[in-house]
Amino acid sequence: MRRMLGTVAALALLTAACGSGGTTDVGAVPDRPSTSVEPAAPSTGPGTGDTVPATTAPASTTTEVSLWFIRGETLEPVKRQVPRVPGIGAEAVKALVGGPTTAETRSGLQTAVPRDTRFLGLVIDAGGIAKVDLSRSFESGGGSLSMTLRLAQVTCTVNQFPTVKGVRFALAGELVSVFSGDGIVIDRPVTCDSYRQVLGQPGSAATFAGIWPFATKAELDAYAGGTDRAFNDPVVTAREFATRYLGMRDPVSFTSQATSDGSAQVRLGFRFGEGNTPVPNPQPTFTVVLRQLGTQPGSGPWTVTGATSANIVVTTPAAGAPVRSPVRLAGQAHAFEGTVNVEVREDGMLAGQSLGKGFVTGGGDMLRPFTGDVTFRAPSKPAGALVFTEISAADGQGILRAAVVRVTF
Repeated sequence: MRRMLGTVAALALLTAACGSGGTTDVGAVPDRPSTSVEPAAPSTGPGTGDTVPATTAPASTTTEVSLWFIRGETLEPVKRQVPRVPGIGAEAVKALVGGPTTAETRSGLQTAVPRDTRFLGLVIDAGGIAKVDLSRSFESGGGSLSMTLRLAQVTCTVNQFPTVKGVRFALAGELVSVFSGDGIVIDRPVTCDSYRQVLGQPGSAATFAGIWPFATKAELDAYAGGTDRAFNDPVVTAREFATRYLGMRDPVSFTSQATSDGSAQVRLGFRFGEGNTPVPNPQPTFTVVLRQLGTQPGSGPWTVTGATSANIVVTTPAAGAPVRSPVRLAGQAHAFEGTVNVEVREDGMLAGQSLGKGFVTGGGDMLRPFTGDVTFRAPSKPAGALVFTEISAADGQGILRAAVVRVTF
């Protein structure tokens, strides 16, 4: 799903220092790229034929590029004016690292790039491979989704230029093969299409982050108009999700971690064991991933965007992927007798409701691979989730751990 620019001015090998890294950018200068976002209040630059916002500098000193920011859990391009210089790719990355404007933030756009990230340089080799050099802050904070989104933001912003065939990342001048503690492998050049699981489509329900309690903007607006503020607390939201969506009885909450990009992770565990007897020393067994909604950081309620567990690792389908019946499943699991229950739900469904059920079998003694298919009836909503749970062997009802993946239909 690579964004291609329209008319491109051919450049000779012009070099310009970019940031403290002293690397160079030999990307082409785009004249007028096309994106899925309409320009706001354009006016025509005199004698150029280009359209530029009325508040920008003359067309001869600026050019229009696309920057990729986040709406919900998917990427969305916006148009920006940047200086028309030989190092146009560097200017685009600098603008991206600077974050969304106030107007863009109010429209619901966010960034997963940490606020203190510094751009150090960009160089494109003769084969079209761009190396983006950023400070080490770029890999700090956030979970696996946040890491994927920030890599995708930079990749798509750089990959828009026709001279760029692939993107590699460096941190403080050192080429990176494994990114962050989550172990994301980026030992080969990536393209925007490498992150198609987080590339939103205009009008797609997947552009809204939430699974529960807010899966649409209408639900969020209805909540904002009321007096309930329970979901302004990520821990409360995670516990309610485990109770009402997963069907757990009185889950135990442990550590929670919120990051500057508006995401949070809350670790949960089960309180009751065999014979409905309280567990003397409850332990965390899975993590609920949340994102805060609202136009300003810290002001809005939280919605759950997924759940992960070290004992139930889902690799297929990816978060945000479209699925159809029967849905193909793959991953690894360590559960009692290797059995992991699977439910397909559409938005609005709670514990005990599903479009279809099945199970997959991993390892009973250790983490082992699983594959399988689950058939489900036709959904009435455009999006939903796959719910993977390990059920207590004692009563066949209590949920011990869960993994939840956002999907579209």
